[in-house]
Amino acid sequence: MRYITLTSVLTLITATAWFLTGKAGAGADSSYMLIITGLVVGIMIILGGCELFANGVECFGDRFDMSHATVGSLLAAVGTALPETIVPVLALIFGKGGHGEGIAVGAILGAPFMLSTLAMFLLGVTVIILWISRRRPRASMKVNVKALKFELRYFISVMSVVLLVSLVKNETLNHATAAVLLLAYAVFFYYSLKHKAEEGEQYTDNFHFGIFLGCPRTLRWVLIQIAVGLLFIIIGAYLFVDYLTVASVKSGISPLVLSLLITPIATELPEKFNSISWTLKNKDTIGIANVTGAMVFQSTIPISIGLLFTDWSLGSTEMLNIIFAVMMAGIILGFVSIKKELPGWLLLMGGVFYLLYIARIFIY
Repeated sequence: MRYITLTSVLTLITATAWFLTGKAGAGADSSYMLIITGLVVGIMIILGGCELFANGVECFGDRFDMSHATVGSLLAAVGTALPETIVPVLALIFGKGGHGEGIAVGAILGAPFMLSTLAMFLLGVTVIILWISRRRPRASMKVNVKALKFELRYFISVMSVVLLVSLVKNETLNHATAAVLLLAYAVFFYYSLKHKAEEGEQYTDNFHFGIFLGCPRTLRWVLIQIAVGLLFIIIGAYLFVDYLTVASVKSGISPLVLSLLITPIATELPEKFNSISWTLKNKDTIGIANVTGAMVFQSTIPISIGLLFTDWSLGSTEMLNIIFAVMMAGIILGFVSIKKELPGWLLLMGGVFYLLYIARIFIY
């Protein structure tokens, strides 16, 4: 019965996405109502898939006695970062005309920027609200400082290299850098597996398939849930990028601007939702690691795709995107290195960088 129910749900979601994808074929002739519907359904499928995936990998981490820092920076981060990674790939493959590459570059650069600014801001707001409501003794996050510093240093180093390479604008150098970035993430993955658990770390979240289907929390069903979540992410990302392309064609808005602002906000909802959820449960390490781990992932894997399969010719707006992301990460790293804590007010600075960037896009 479990398999029948699961198969029925998968079939329904796939059929809905397939129907909407076919409707998107009308391109600029599509109505705005249809476009909005396609975008919303795509986001909902992505969110559902990422929730299943994140919950599954947390159960996986619990089963193999992994630390919160490892689960957050690797398992949860990779799972919830998949939409941002799939969007540029699908945009390059299925994008209509020159809009595909514009959406791809925007999604690639928008992801680490949104994570280091808007996601950090939302975490800061969450912490401060918890403190004001007396659900926390202090307006700060209790995190694994050693793991956080490692991930921020890695992110700053990688993004600095990307910025320098982008200034040079040499195809051979771009391809060589792409290979280096892939190797860099492999090294990061290896060392992140060695994060030590801190005192009091526990996994108490429910197993979603156990709640909805009555499945036992065995390794087989955990892996099935992870696979189903991944499938939903792929289906949702395909639908979303299809309608985002149609929206850029119909509205006349630059696909780069559209994808720099809209795509990352939409596809990074899983990171924001999961990190806030973990913070509310006082699992600060896994909450912040989900963001910083995704930052490292987005600064290596997707950017390597961009360096390999686009001309990677960045303008001043895209350069500023990278600079702001590095600056915010540097501010957090500097404070944490000195004070050994992560206050909520510091994370609010991410909102300042985000607003400055929006002003730069629309004013200039």
